[in-house]
Amino acid sequence: MDLGLRLRLHHLFLEAPDDVVQAIALYAARSDASAAERLESYASERQGLVRRERRPGKPLRSRGRCFDLRAVLARLNAEGFDGRVAVDIGWARRPSKGRRRSIHLGGYDARLREIRIHPALDRPHVPAFVVDYLVFHSMLHADLHEEDGDGLDSEGRCARGHSEAFLRQEDTFPLRDAAQRWLQDNHTSLLRG
Repeated sequence: MDLGLRLRLHHLFLEAPDDVVQAIALYAARSDASAAERLESYASERQGLVRRERRPGKPLRSRGRCFDLRAVLARLNAEGFDGRVAVDIGWARRPSKGRRRSIHLGGYDARLREIRIHPALDRPHVPAFVVDYLVFHSMLHADLHEEDGDGLDSEGRCARGHSEAFLRQEDTFPLRDAAQRWLQDNHTSLLRG
């Protein structure tokens, strides 16, 4: 009887040093917090090696079962940005089945000038204002990036913290608090996909 654990790893870890391989084992076996930090550090140091481009000619899929993200973007762009946010938008790829520990609900990639929203939000029970809020939040990153690169990490994605200018502009979204509360209250169900 085989009691081993089979893992699929990103190519980024193919030539990882021994301490990183040990961290992979610790994290897989026990969700060890220090191992998770080591893996996060190793991956972020090598983020530039990860291919993030889409295949040429393959557009983002913006029309979902419940929400059309291009229509959301166009409406929010006209209402709150005077039409100045020029980005593409689409649903992120559906993640593989299995238990997740975290979920990235949406974000802006400055290198690709793309906003991607997690497909777990394309469901009938998700309020439209929640999707609007996540698109608005990502559009703020795109808008502020055009001015001064504010709110983005070195890879062009949303940084962990947000500047005061970003937060002031985010406060203009009328249902921000309700959207954040809904996302917090429904985090577990979104993780299940």
